[in-house]
Amino acid sequence: MDKKECNSSHQDPDVRKGPWTMEEDMILINYIANHGEGVWNSLAKSAGLKRTGKSCRLRWLNYLRPDVRRGNITPEEQLLIIELHAKWGNRWSKIAKHLPGRTDNEIKNYWRTRIQKHIKQAENSQQQSSSDIQINDNDNQIGSTSQISAMPEPMDINIISPPSYQGMLEPFPNQFPTISDQSSCCTNDNNYWSMEDLLSLQLLNGD
Repeated sequence: MDKKECNSSHQDPDVRKGPWTMEEDMILINYIANHGEGVWNSLAKSAGLKRTGKSCRLRWLNYLRPDVRRGNITPEEQLLIIELHAKWGNRWSKIAKHLPGRTDNEIKNYWRTRIQKHIKQAENSQQQSSSDIQINDNDNQIGSTSQISAMPEPMDINIISPPSYQGMLEPFPNQFPTISDQSSCCTNDNNYWSMEDLLSLQLLNGD
């Protein structure tokens, strides 16, 4: 026998499912008023209700309790739910204890249908804004690079040809003047050149 067959064999075929009737609600209210909550499985049998203990507990806590608060959740309660959820996560029963009159099921449904939806929308908007900013930064960088590449390159002064002085200078004479009196170049007996002789030659050769 598998697990499913085992569970079905232990289920009471007389257990009722579906919406609660007004008569069932009155039976549950009167019994708890006289005997207290107690153990829910025993309560269901003792009260004569053909319901499971879990069904009786949820019906009482979420709908029939005298202190159940009706109406929409206020902005103050919403802020408290967000704060407590950030601290405890999906521990709805613990969160409900800090919101008098609100049930854990009501808080859970409000979180999933209202708060969580707005949080996801805000996160998506923030991610989209970050993506747009990054795209704009990339476009600006590409534009700056294009401007830099379009700028003229600096002129290399090494490739500029120097000005031509052709025609501005007189040509050198083909023949240098010679010394007419070579005897003056040799003033001593050893035929050595003097400093004056060298200077004279340089002046004559145009050096």
